[in-house]
Amino acid sequence: MNISLYVGWEVIAIKDDKKPRRYSKWIGFLGFLGFRGLWYFKTHDVSDLYYFMYFAWFGHFLLSKINVSITDEMYLENEKNARAFIGILAMFLISILTVLSVLIKDLNLKPFVVAAFVILVLSYSIKLYSLEK
Repeated sequence: MNISLYVGWEVIAIKDDKKPRRYSKWIGFLGFLGFRGLWYFKTHDVSDLYYFMYFAWFGHFLLSKINVSITDEMYLENEKNARAFIGILAMFLISILTVLSVLIKDLNLKPFVVAAFVILVLSYSIKLYSLEK
């Protein structure tokens, strides 16, 4: 794929020579840092709940099993379908958060936003893995 950039009056063509995307299976071990979020039950500090976001790294265990050395049309179609699924899921989660914020006035939305982030990232990994297998 070639990309053109407009710089002043000139058009510069940039050749896209990226290597195929490879997911490292070892980076999934960062997901274990999410267990630090359990400190919330000891300290009752809401900022400890942000550590649950590290659970999203567990998605790399699934993505590393996908062979993306050759990106063919099927992989691109599966990636597109997974993104469409995540878009629908994101709208659903945002509508749930909106309803919760309207119904319960003193609700702290931080834990729910963290949970929505982890759900979206992990569901993308699961959906792409299921489409590829």
